[in-house]
Amino acid sequence: MIATLLRINWINLRRDKVALGLTFVLPIVFFSIFAAIFGGMGGGSGGSGGASATKIIVVDLDRTELSGRIVEALDGQEALSVSTGPKPTEEEPAPYTRDQARGLVRQGRYPAAVIFPAGFSETFGDFGGGGKPVEVIHDPANPIVLHTISGLLQAAAMTAAPDVLMEKGMGQFEAAGGTLTPTQRVLLGTFKGLLRGGGAASADRAGESATSEAASSSPFSGLIPVEAIDAGKNEEEPDAKPRSIVAYYAAGIGVMFLLFSMANGAGGTLLEEEERGTLERLLASNVSMQSLLFGHWLFFALTGIAQVTLMFVWAAVLFGLDLWSPNHLVGFAVMTVATSASASAFGIVLAALCKSRAQLGGTSTIVILIMSALGGSMVPRFIMPAFMNTTALFTFNGWALDGYLKVFWYEDPGASLGRAMIHILPQVSVLVVMAIAFFGAARFLAKRWEAA
Repeated sequence: MIATLLRINWINLRRDKVALGLTFVLPIVFFSIFAAIFGGMGGGSGGSGGASATKIIVVDLDRTELSGRIVEALDGQEALSVSTGPKPTEEEPAPYTRDQARGLVRQGRYPAAVIFPAGFSETFGDFGGGGKPVEVIHDPANPIVLHTISGLLQAAAMTAAPDVLMEKGMGQFEAAGGTLTPTQRVLLGTFKGLLRGGGAASADRAGESATSEAASSSPFSGLIPVEAIDAGKNEEEPDAKPRSIVAYYAAGIGVMFLLFSMANGAGGTLLEEEERGTLERLLASNVSMQSLLFGHWLFFALTGIAQVTLMFVWAAVLFGLDLWSPNHLVGFAVMTVATSASASAFGIVLAALCKSRAQLGGTSTIVILIMSALGGSMVPRFIMPAFMNTTALFTFNGWALDGYLKVFWYEDPGASLGRAMIHILPQVSVLVVMAIAFFGAARFLAKRWEAA
């Protein structure tokens, strides 16, 4: 009897493709996605351009032999991929300026930029903490990058310039304990040359093994003072209200739950009408399938707009999200209309694909969770390997999230309203195209209802 029950249950599970996918396929897919994300964070043999390498900009305003050695040591770190200027074309491009580097970080193109100030070499190695600080212009949405770069800067200093550190240390020793004898100076000069000769090899070894944790635990962890600067802060208005991190995460959560609402709302309503026979009676009247689909799409698009608006207003009132400035308010309105229109059409196409509400629930769960994981709604994309940032471009969440982040997080504080709208034009255009494509696909698949 038990064997018969087991066989019946297996047959039922095998026939239900959605349940079969939820049981066996979805866990493997999710495991693969998160293994690719967090497995890549452990390093590996990818080199500086590997999946786990953090891309940063380095601007050397000091332009001395010492600063060049430290920049070279940073470039040798396995955990970093250093860029000092635009990619070369026919002519060798000029190095980035500080303003260019800050602008690229503010736009989300890079998570951080390291700026070596003019005069850096003159105060380097001041063990009393009087050294000129290196600026790290960073994106606060990525809480890891600032600490990583700060630690790796200390590692680069120790491995790239041990001769300079020894010279500065002996200078302070002489000031406190007396001058060296001529013989001691000769020996010191010889040892200094040996240290400098091994500097490049030391830097290469550091690139393979140095980490921020190791560097920060060293007694020389303050060799290079670091000044952290928020890339989004308006330097012309130092007293301006800082950005709220709520803006970064509100978009990801909002987009994911909007998809679930549209799948259950727009999709579920159509299938419920089919099951009750209401759909057949409507089609038997003067209502066309196109008008019927358009009516459902419009209603749930408006519902989606209300849902997202309520969430962002709640974030503004309770958590300080800056929603009411003109650029933010207009950008939010444009993005919400485009996102809700596309999400509503997505829910309708899912209904046209599925034959029952149970099938819709399973299918929508699989599709939405996978898109949310790949698109950045679940895990911030700054910790994803490079190839997964590319896969995000093939998801609804990726484009919607990028658009909202451009409005609230990666905006130019001094941009006019027109420039702010042009800034989000790629994301809005793709979402509109998605809405048209989803609606067209739903209209084509809905022929099965007309033929019924």
